Amino acid sequence: MSDRKTLIVPGMKVALVPCPALGDTTLFLRLAWRLQAAGAQITLASVSLASIREYLPGLIVAGDAPPDVVGLAACNDLVICAVDWLVETKLDNVAYLAGKKLPRQFKPEEQLVSLRGQVILGAHNVICRNPKAGKTMVQWIDLYAEEILGLDLAAPITGFQALPKPADDAERRVAIFPTTPHVSKNFSTSGFRRLARHLAVKGWQVEFVGIPPEQQALSAQYPGCTVHAFADLKGLVDYLRTCSVVISNDSGGGHLGSLLGLRTFTITRRRSDFTWRPGFNDLNQVINPVISFKWMGNTVWRPFIPLRRIVSALADVRGC
Repeated sequence: MSDRKTLIVPGMKVALVPCPALGDTTLFLRLAWRLQAAGAQITLASVSLASIREYLPGLIVAGDAPPDVVGLAACNDLVICAVDWLVETKLDNVAYLAGKKLPRQFKPEEQLVSLRGQVILGAHNVICRNPKAGKTMVQWIDLYAEEILGLDLAAPITGFQALPKPADDAERRVAIFPTTPHVSKNFSTSGFRRLARHLAVKGWQVEFVGIPPEQQALSAQYPGCTVHAFADLKGLVDYLRTCSVVISNDSGGGHLGSLLGLRTFTITRRRSDFTWRPGFNDLNQVINPVISFKWMGNTVWRPFIPLRRIVSALADVRGC
């Protein structure tokens, strides 16, 4: 066994500080479970995860205030922190992770990370090292766990525990997340309405999900449909236990659905193997346009999303 394989030992204290975005948080949760399987004592500094503490036994969730990276460094052997929370203080046991690139002014070679005296090569890193490799972000975070931290990917992870039982009608409920913080990622309202009608005809119960400030507008955009908005992550997790399918743009809702074991469809203008696609299970499908083109400086793609692929795939699931 190489020295790299002895980096994380039982009883070590490791803190993880995810960025606020839901998709990124699911990746840090995956890393937390990997470290937990190796025997480390894990603290997750995350306001959003605080509401689901009961579903994360064995993990300490510190979410009552924004993360104190300096304080976490003082009481843990290692801190793995999203670069969103970068602090000016140089801390030799804090590793920074970015999705695709570290800030230009950050020089990782000048800030070595050590764990109980042993330097961790590549500790400061990007999760996605090659966007053309076809790997999901889940596969990339697993590679970081294996190659940088020396974790054994064959070790079983616990995942969520003590979740509510799936609803009796979960097999027929579809949750659609029609928005993201980035308007350019969003499929059209008319397209989602058309998809909802097609699925309803096939016997699916289609409901929409947004954030609280969006609920009124979404209710107007999707008349006759139930529109949910939840004050915290627990409300969303509990709701998704009443569903079997999530349809979304490239957004955190798809990642959470995948993490919960649901079938997901991600509507995007990107290639089908784009990195940031749900990857926590094998029931994930990317729906991208059959063609797209540039017009007046913008990419035209929304009219060319083949919604029939979703309708057909779900018809096969239900045998109708």
